[in-house]
Amino acid sequence: MDREAKTSFSFASIAISFFILIVLPLTITGIIISKGVIKVGEEATQANLRILDDSQKLSIAGRAVSVADAVAQFLADREKDIRIASILPRDEKSYTTFLRSTTRGVVKVANVGIIKIPVPIFRDIAFIDKNGKEVLKVTEAGMVPSSELRDLSNPENAEYGYEEYFLRAKELSPGEFYMGPVVGYHVSKEEYEQGTRFDGIMRYASPVFDSSGFAGVVALAMNFVHLMEFTDHIVPTEPGMIFADVNPDDTNYCFMVDRDGYIISHPADYHIRGLREDGTPAPILDEENFERYFKTGKAGMNVLKTGFIDENLPRIHSLASDGKSGSFTYTIDNTRIFTAYAHIPYYGSIFSKPEGFGWIGMIVDIDKYHNLSQEKVKEIQLKVERWQKSSIVVVFVSLFLLFIIALILARGLYRSIQSVQRQGGLHQHLEDDEE
Repeated sequence: MDREAKTSFSFASIAISFFILIVLPLTITGIIISKGVIKVGEEATQANLRILDDSQKLSIAGRAVSVADAVAQFLADREKDIRIASILPRDEKSYTTFLRSTTRGVVKVANVGIIKIPVPIFRDIAFIDKNGKEVLKVTEAGMVPSSELRDLSNPENAEYGYEEYFLRAKELSPGEFYMGPVVGYHVSKEEYEQGTRFDGIMRYASPVFDSSGFAGVVALAMNFVHLMEFTDHIVPTEPGMIFADVNPDDTNYCFMVDRDGYIISHPADYHIRGLREDGTPAPILDEENFERYFKTGKAGMNVLKTGFIDENLPRIHSLASDGKSGSFTYTIDNTRIFTAYAHIPYYGSIFSKPEGFGWIGMIVDIDKYHNLSQEKVKEIQLKVERWQKSSIVVVFVSLFLLFIIALILARGLYRSIQSVQRQGGLHQHLEDDEE
């Protein structure tokens, strides 16, 4: 009886020892992992359950100012380019070298994904003689044939309808230059949804003089995508730049307005004014044509004409035209809106103080932003629940397997001990017989 009790006690001791050494640590580890998953989920939930608080509003307003300053610096750098162009030798090689030497990175969609590639800042450079006739023009594709050169003494002959850059530049003094408005073909909403994007330019033109006096005008066509890059990849509530199209329907985006109130950069390109296919200007949205054009996106937008939609936009334009920057929080049709604006402090060419070039806007639908945050929180919570269930299953399966392994090991070790004990008992018995 004592031997059986001892044997039973020995096996139980071994089994418990294996359980403590193998199964118990895994149990504790499983509990820690499960609690860790829950804690990480709670922290992620708190991080994403955001509201647009005062500190974030200040951050967005400051970011708008930074973007406006960057645009102003970019435009100031282009002054150097037009001055260099005005003193270049008037030949194909010099003009080609100039175009290739001025590039900036632009976000493009490629087979390998979204990448940033160098794109020439200027699409073409041309020399126009004192009578208004183009005598040399070089584009990214090479020199333009003489049969395609234009007579710009009549502004109607320009590439984008009426363009007066030659007439304006010929009246300037040495070292001065003219910078024209954004011109390009309007993109409708249907075209935009099919992948077409606004493709415009801005003209730079400067007079050229020689020993006999006024010799002509040198003109540059700046690729407007480089200015759009400053705003097209910004979501105000997210840090840094996003390398994809911003969804305008989220009402969480950045845009640019010129000094006359026209939107010249916007995630919905159909708001940018431009020309129709027949060369006539696309209409501008107003209270009378809003129902006809808004859904189709066949009209550009001027914030001075949108007071019937949002009375704050004309007010913001007025403040920005006075050189001011700031922000507003207001309600439209029970929707809370936050808008930050920043004056673009560029005063070159025709852009005088205090109006400057225009302004940068950043707009956020506060309620939609909060709702999107809540949706993200729900996604995180579902993932946490799945992770927790998966970890519990893994731990229980592991516990079961290790428990079986522990029993097998304990049984094997117990048998080894019993075998040694029997051999020891037999040896003792033989010694007793010899005595």
